[in-house]
Amino acid sequence: MKSHIDFKKEWEKTKKKLIEFSKEASEIAKKGEKEIAKITQQSKLHLDSTAINLKKEKLYYQIGKEYVKSRNPAKPTAKLQNFVEDVKKLEREQKSLKRKIKDGTGKNAQKKV
Repeated sequence: MKSHIDFKKEWEKTKKKLIEFSKEASEIAKKGEKEIAKITQQSKLHLDSTAINLKKEKLYYQIGKEYVKSRNPAKPTAKLQNFVEDVKKLEREQKSLKRKIKDGTGKNAQKKV
């Protein structure tokens, strides 16, 4: 009978430790989930920035083709002006994305202090 009583005492201690452990594990999982979300967001911003770079490269190529095609390069064609405007829009978008990327890392650094 004595071994049965010892088992109950040990079970209570073990049960308390298991509950504490599960709480700690839950907190760690939540923190990890938040970090993964931050990393995912930063990765998405970097991919968007890369996509904008590719679009700009394509526009520069098209600008070059249009420039060669035009007979009077001193006077830009309407198509050439549209390409230049598109490049300017993409540069603004990319600048905005870079700010978001920089702000995201800045926020993480502030929280850790």
